[in-house]
Amino acid sequence: MSTEFDHEQLEAITGGDREFEREVLEEYLATAPQDLLKVHAAITAGDAAAVGAAAHALKGASATIGAKGFAAIALELEHAGKKGDLGAAPAVAARMDDAFAALSAMLRGHIARAA
Repeated sequence: MSTEFDHEQLEAITGGDREFEREVLEEYLATAPQDLLKVHAAITAGDAAAVGAAAHALKGASATIGAKGFAAIALELEHAGKKGDLGAAPAVAARMDDAFAALSAMLRGHIARAA
């Protein structure tokens, strides 16, 4: 499931500090869209290495905060970029966009509840 989220992972990296948790999530929500744009631009340009690099960044940041489902989709694009095969990349990127919309809504709700 693309919205699979490991709250224990988030708590582990923040030490259970709700204010720090909010800061981490807000930073993620501010930077991840930039990496999504990089993925789309690289797909449009046919630049497999850039797709792989941008997807790798998304995967790492997502896994760090506990967004396992989204990280798994980013991993698909990272592998495609490394293989140089972008045939399925537009469809995977579309799934990624939908997953990020759902993830963002969930994270914003979490931030609001923690405030």
